[in-house]
Amino acid sequence: MSPREDHGAIPAELPVFAAFFTAEYPRVVHSLMRAGATYEEAEDAAQDAMQELLRTWQGCKSPAGWVRTVAWHAYCKKAERNRRRRTLESQSARLSGPAPPDRAEPDEHEKVLEILRGLPPRQGQVLALHLDGYSAQETAELLGVKASTVRSNLRHAIATLRSLLDNYEAQEGGPRVRK
Repeated sequence: MSPREDHGAIPAELPVFAAFFTAEYPRVVHSLMRAGATYEEAEDAAQDAMQELLRTWQGCKSPAGWVRTVAWHAYCKKAERNRRRRTLESQSARLSGPAPPDRAEPDEHEKVLEILRGLPPRQGQVLALHLDGYSAQETAELLGVKASTVRSNLRHAIATLRSLLDNYEAQEGGPRVRK
């Protein structure tokens, strides 16, 4: 067996990676969920990112930012495929006629996730990191952008959410949210 023992990291570094994984994995999953991912989508993306990080562990200078970025890209890629699939299914359903009357309404959690998925990807990522307690400067360092860009994306995310919520409530006939 090679010195790397087929898992990509030198054995002496595995305890360090294991400690990192234990601390960061739940944070990455939670952050993705705040950006609109389902629990399963967030776990899949976080696991994929952690596996990739393990392969490159020795050379990674900022593992927390790196794993969040890779997980975010994995989630966005899968979410885009799912969005396209849902669009095609929706078009197909409209062509086949009205929905059956026994179809249940999605619960509030699903409605919130749907609204969050309406955000552009970068806005969703910045909002999730903000909700996780990261400052604009910390988020900027994680994403490799300027703090002013982070603040702008956060401002636009909040405005977009307000608009999406207003549209949703207007369609549902529910109470309006105060701004």
